[in-house]
Amino acid sequence: MNEQRPTELTNYPAHSLVSAEVALLEMWQGLENYHRDLVLVGGLAVHYHTKDKTQPRYRGTCTLDIDLGISLATDGGMSGSVDWDLGMLGYRPDENRRMVKRGEFGNLYIDFLTEHRPANLPGTRNVSDVTATVCPGIDRALACRKLVPITGLNRHEEEQVFHIPLCGIGPLLVLKLNAFGQRNEQDRMKDAYDILVAVSSYSEGAQAAIDGFLAEASEDNSGFAFAQQVLREHFSEDTSAGPRAACNFYLGAGGGNEEERDLLRQDLVSIALSLLGD
Repeated sequence: MNEQRPTELTNYPAHSLVSAEVALLEMWQGLENYHRDLVLVGGLAVHYHTKDKTQPRYRGTCTLDIDLGISLATDGGMSGSVDWDLGMLGYRPDENRRMVKRGEFGNLYIDFLTEHRPANLPGTRNVSDVTATVCPGIDRALACRKLVPITGLNRHEEEQVFHIPLCGIGPLLVLKLNAFGQRNEQDRMKDAYDILVAVSSYSEGAQAAIDGFLAEASEDNSGFAFAQQVLREHFSEDTSAGPRAACNFYLGAGGGNEEERDLLRQDLVSIALSLLGD
């Protein structure tokens, strides 16, 4: 993510997804000792869950960074650490302890998220010498990994199919709702839009995404209760913060006609009510 997160979809550079995917595959090869301890979450995960949707109602989401769930118990032992291996790829911690590397089109960031039970107190933890933000629901994301094939270049500049562990749609929606509930008004605009796209353009159908989220109620997902609270407080009416944020992110503040804006807000409210089981 750049120093200031864009507040409108049109402000994301055209190369953003391509740059993020190239960085993901490079990082995945460099962290081969930790594959079982990592899972892709965040905007890039939303992209892979929705990119195959034909004739989507809304444009696909974008991202400028890579969000990774990481097990708190991650340990490279004698083979090194995540920090060391990322350093070999040119990544360094910035002033906020985020891993960053200067790429062809700007800074590339990798953000790590972990879970620290039972308390899950806010803050960060040191995991294999990188700083990971405590985020309830990451353990479920790690438990529900789905391997997706992604074609790219390996370190020898040869085309190769990589199998990247992707967070399941149910746990991903829990994480996105938790992120929305914890961020300020500007930073959570994209989270609201990601929720809209993740459900409406889910490759297996919107109902499958809704069912995946509802299934988390009977699982040991520490972020589910707060996700439900966020839905009730911020997404259940078309004047709520969530629908307004998604609308402004997609159409711009004051952009689009009133019919377009009403339709988007109503779509997201319908999704929210379905996620609540109403």
